Amino acid sequence: MFTDEQIRFMKRISVPVKDYSHMSEDDQIMIEDYVGDYLDLNCLDDDYNPNEDGLMCYSILDSLD
Repeated sequence: MFTDEQIRFMKRISVPVKDYSHMSEDDQIMIEDYVGDYLDLNCLDDDYNPNEDGLMCYSILDSLD
C-alpha cells in the first residue's frame, strides 16, 4: 500500500503505527489524522501551496483512498 519512502516519512513524523504491512481500519484512520494534521500545520505556504513534505503527505493520503 505504501512505498518505503512514505513509510520512512511517517516514521519521521511519529505516526504511531507498528506494522504498515498489516494495518487495521483504525491504523488507516490514525495515518489520515496524523498526516493530515502535519500537512495543515507544517507543509503549506501562505498561498496554501505544499512544500516537499506536503507533496509526500498528499501522496500518502491518496494511497488511503
